[in-house]
Amino acid sequence: MSSVPQGLTIEPEQQGSELHVRVRGELDMSTAPQLATALSEAGRGPAETVVLDLSGVTFIDSSALRVLVQSGRELSGAQRTLQIGPRSDMVARVLTMTSLDTHSDAFEVLPDPS
Repeated sequence: MSSVPQGLTIEPEQQGSELHVRVRGELDMSTAPQLATALSEAGRGPAETVVLDLSGVTFIDSSALRVLVQSGRELSGAQRTLQIGPRSDMVARVLTMTSLDTHSDAFEVLPDPS
C-alpha cells in the first residue's frame, strides 16, 4: 500500500519476518489516520515485527503520537512488535520531550544508527 494524502507517503516493504514501513512527510491530525490504517493492516499481515522508518517525517504532532501508542498496543495484542527505527531529528526531539523514547509500553525505540 502506498498513499499520498496531503504530502504523506507510506511505503511498506516485507523483509523476512519484519515489515518495514517508510513514512515521509507531515504526521498531523489530517494524516495520522493514514498511518493508523497502515499499522492496522500490518497487524493483520504475517509480520512479527513492524519497523517504522520515520527518517523522512518533517513534522509530528500529538495526534500522530497517539496513533503510535494506540497502534503499538494493538500490535502487541496481536502478538506483534512495533519498533521505531530511523527517525528524523524532529521525531527524535518529540519522542525525547515526551519520554516516549525510553518509557513506552506500546513500542520500542531502536538505537539511533548514527
